[in-house]
Amino acid sequence: MTMTIEQKRRAVFTVLNATLEGDGLWRAMWRWQNNYAQKSQFELNGFLSDCRDIPEVAENRANLYRQLIGVLMDGSAQLQPDPMEDMLKFQSDQAQSNTLDRMELFQQQDWTQVYDVVLTTLFGQLRSDTARVVKRYAMEQSLRHSISQDLAYAFNLWGDERHPLNLSAVGLTDLKRLLNFIYIGVCECLGPVDADRILSQSIRSAAESNSDPATDPRQLLEK
Repeated sequence: MTMTIEQKRRAVFTVLNATLEGDGLWRAMWRWQNNYAQKSQFELNGFLSDCRDIPEVAENRANLYRQLIGVLMDGSAQLQPDPMEDMLKFQSDQAQSNTLDRMELFQQQDWTQVYDVVLTTLFGQLRSDTARVVKRYAMEQSLRHSISQDLAYAFNLWGDERHPLNLSAVGLTDLKRLLNFIYIGVCECLGPVDADRILSQSIRSAAESNSDPATDPRQLLEK
């Protein structure tokens, strides 16, 4: 049976958690998540090699490799719960304390697919004239408040099939700010009750089509 990314992440965490702890554990988990989650189990040797700067990995590399292969091959293995929530907390704490070093690979999460669903569902609930007003308002606010130029450009072209949405270089903070501007625009046009309903439906639609906890659309609503 093919394992999902979540199951593989749980398997990797189950093995590493028995040997690593603290920052080293979460650095290793993020390196796996960002560079190896989509690859086959035969890339694990490369993963452990990438983590050789973590002492516990360097000292136990061969043993960790055998354990990882064993757990990933054993469909009946008892796995630890998904560590993604703790991984995201570690990432947030590190970013806030400005302690990310050049070795860290806190890759920018690509929100393109999730955000496209949110925008499509949200604007799909508006009349065309209302949608134009809301988009114009959100663009004006984005430019006024120095939002990411990449995001402003992508949003301005959004809806044009010749220019598909690309948010691979855009951070969550700016995505949340733009969505808030859109929400305020809808509030001004339709009132807060309808705006809340429309935004909630848009987030639910994105959540139903998304399977990656790292890009959980509910994060777009967090303060």
